[in-house]
Amino acid sequence: MIKFIGWVIAVFGMGLCVFGYFIDGSAVFIDWPRYLPGWVADYIPNLEVEIGFALSMIGMVPIYYVAFLESKEADRGVGD
Repeated sequence: MIKFIGWVIAVFGMGLCVFGYFIDGSAVFIDWPRYLPGWVADYIPNLEVEIGFALSMIGMVPIYYVAFLESKEADRGVGD
């Protein structure tokens, strides 16, 4: 169930990111050209893309945390 919630958050974030990339949204929260090369900053044109990227990264945490726990159980021999 935790993995499913992670996938939902990640997919929603990616959808928001794609949506934000193709619209004229609000101003960015972080001044990306100041901290990143120009070609990278071009991919983050507005706040919607920033939030989408953040949600995509946050959604990966439960997905890989569950995989980490399963690998730890396999290493200990739990469930054999």
